[in-house]
Amino acid sequence: MNAKILGIGAFVALLIAGFVLVQGGVPESKMVEEHSDSLESYEMSPSQAVSRMQSKDDVVVLDVRTIQEYEEIHLQNALLLPVQELSQASLDAIGLSDKDQEIILYCRSGARSKTAFDIMNSLGYTNIKSVAGGMIHWQEDNYPLTEVGKFNESKNIQESDENTMGPKISVDRKLHDFGEIPQFAGVVQTMFTVTNLGTETLTVGDITTSCSCTSATLSSYSIGVGESAELTVLFDPDLHEEPEGVFTRTVFIPSNDVNTPEAEVAVQVDILEGV
Repeated sequence: MNAKILGIGAFVALLIAGFVLVQGGVPESKMVEEHSDSLESYEMSPSQAVSRMQSKDDVVVLDVRTIQEYEEIHLQNALLLPVQELSQASLDAIGLSDKDQEIILYCRSGARSKTAFDIMNSLGYTNIKSVAGGMIHWQEDNYPLTEVGKFNESKNIQESDENTMGPKISVDRKLHDFGEIPQFAGVVQTMFTVTNLGTETLTVGDITTSCSCTSATLSSYSIGVGESAELTVLFDPDLHEEPEGVFTRTVFIPSNDVNTPEAEVAVQVDILEGV
């Protein structure tokens, strides 16, 4: 009988110990791990990129945007190779022949750097990652290590007259402010109205966002002349670790509007941590 009681007591103690470990032993990095889990296999978060750039002298940062975008602002010490010019020959020309070299790719929103990743992966590069959300996400989170100018090739900017024909995208507003929202109160949402002010059908492509905490869907991806569609934007305040204070997340809306091939809207939030 005593042995049986001792056995039951030991079992209960183990249960209690396990409960304490689960309740009190969760590391503070849990939310960061969840954030990492939400990334695609080819991606890294801006915070992870900052960590690599600060801890390793030999990591290469490769900007795959245009010369004009690079001169406006870019990551510190980044090389420039526009994605449309990317090939083995152009990589060799800028000193990136070593296919085991650690290379961090980035663009404006993550779309072009994903294309660059696919090209370089097909060429045999083995140690490359794309910054999730690109420069937009980087700036949203106020990360350091940016600079302007410093590209010596002569500019070749061709300004085109605004085309008033064809599809023309218009959004009722550029920003929605959620204000202060509790961390544990669940997903919040808002709606934007997307209108075609052009003379031909507006076709919208795959909508992406600067961070996985934000998602967006459109009620119709083909919008007739003078017609509108509703863009629903969701934000999850408890998906992963977020910046302190007020910050924004951006939604990218690609379309066949030649003057605005990628429209943007943003949501602004201030998370009440622990509430």
